[in-house]
Amino acid sequence: MTELTIAPARPEPTPPVPPSPPARRLGRRRWRDSRLLVGVLLVLVSVVAGARLFTAADQTRQWVVAAADLPAGHLIVEKDLRTVSAHLDGATSGRYYPGDRRGDLVGAALARPVNAGELVSGADFAGSGAPATRLVPVIVKSGRVPVLAPGDHVDVFVYQPDGAPPADGGGGTGAEGAAGTDGPAAGEPVTGGAGVEIQVLHDVEFVAEDRLSGGDRSLSLRVPVDDAIRAVAASQSERVDIVKLERDARGEVGSSGPSAAPGYGR
Repeated sequence: MTELTIAPARPEPTPPVPPSPPARRLGRRRWRDSRLLVGVLLVLVSVVAGARLFTAADQTRQWVVAAADLPAGHLIVEKDLRTVSAHLDGATSGRYYPGDRRGDLVGAALARPVNAGELVSGADFAGSGAPATRLVPVIVKSGRVPVLAPGDHVDVFVYQPDGAPPADGGGGTGAEGAAGTDGPAAGEPVTGGAGVEIQVLHDVEFVAEDRLSGGDRSLSLRVPVDDAIRAVAASQSERVDIVKLERDARGEVGSSGPSAAPGYGR
């Protein structure tokens, strides 16, 4: 028999490998590239603008403002004022008090009402010709004092059981208590009641209050020098009545009104 032999398989031809593309070297970015220059310029503008804003914000100062509503004629005490941070331009800042001058204003008298939070200016205060005053404690029985806050203004009345007003008419401050009011004439007895109610002080400032034993109160009142003796005399009586004054749209409380009226017992 004839033997058959298997011929080996021929390998497939290998496709030729394409040549590698030539290498391209990246070019160096130059400073003259317009996009790079625009980016750098934007960064610089942002830095300058931020620095200017920070500098402007850092120019704020402390300024004096009223801590509460303060009426005209009020003498400033420490707790009447506080300070706030604000940035004022040159023309405006010259009219107001910086925070480091807050202590200089204590004891000064206001020439006009100042609202809470309002910047305090030199035009708010009375000049050197403002009248001198005194602080006088007046003892008042329980139930004869309305609700008061420092800076409120009041009238002070005293009950006299003998029915005769003092020789000067007893009303108001200064000439306000003289003849010409609607009350009885000076020295004239008041009839028809068990005594007489006399106005001894008009439009004086309430400053502070202390509670005493038994519910009585000691009111510190700021009064003109000439009326301090009236306040002392009133405090020695056993019947003082306090009336709180309300101001109108112009900040005024009106005249003192009648200086005496018939009383109806204690």
